[in-house]
Amino acid sequence: MRGVTSEITERIVELKRSARELRHKYGSLEDLQHRIQQEGVSPDDHTLYTDLLEWRSIQQEMAELMTMLETS
Repeated sequence: MRGVTSEITERIVELKRSARELRHKYGSLEDLQHRIQQEGVSPDDHTLYTDLLEWRSIQQEMAELMTMLETS
């Protein structure tokens, strides 16, 4: 069980690091969403949309991992 808990904890640290980088780049998820609504997504550069999807994925995975930790 310790190994699983350790792996989950390591993954949470990685996800927090990625989320911190996105916060530094965009401010907040809401700010990024607003920017996409205002500017749209360029057909030549999908970076904003890709970052939005990544950020949402990070949040979802973090929630799942936290639930796993709480139930273990």
